[in-house]
Amino acid sequence: MIPKRIALVGPVASGKSTLAAAIAEHTGLPHLDLDNLFWGAGWTAIDTMTFQNRVRDALGAETWIADGNYSGAVGEMLLGHAELAIWLDLPLRTCLPRLLKRSFRRAARGEELFAGNRETFRHLFARDSILLWGPAHHRQHRRRWHHHLGPNKPHRLPVLRLTKSTAVAPALHDLNLLPAATRAVAPCRIP
Repeated sequence: MIPKRIALVGPVASGKSTLAAAIAEHTGLPHLDLDNLFWGAGWTAIDTMTFQNRVRDALGAETWIADGNYSGAVGEMLLGHAELAIWLDLPLRTCLPRLLKRSFRRAARGEELFAGNRETFRHLFARDSILLWGPAHHRQHRRRWHHHLGPNKPHRLPVLRLTKSTAVAPALHDLNLLPAATRAVAPCRIP
């Protein structure tokens, strides 16, 4: 039986949104991207209470697959409402090339992300760039998710911890969350 509420967590550029969209397409679960609830226009974060209320309302639905990398009250709500946690615990050597490729592609194409925001080359080379923030916080995110989802986890929900990108699609196919031929989180190759 497919879980009705799935939390999908992991570090920046681990493939959360791509994978959540693929699972949503295969299962019919509504896809909830927490970044859509967090960001306002001009890359401004909405206030904490509004964000928490938005997340609480969204997680109150009967079914969803939610992806995000939020801590605090939002992270607790996410894990508290989920029936299954999928933890993409991929190493920095996997995530960093993906982050670079994704960010440069988005900037070059002018892809719209959340609340009309777009990554630009100017933004990518700013002091608060995702290119700096993601790698700088990678280890911290792994420690946090290990605390919440590791062997001594405070939450009692089942956890599927995936540490290799090549294991993602087969493991999720075995749970009927993806079709057999899916490569939802493709490895990024460096020439």
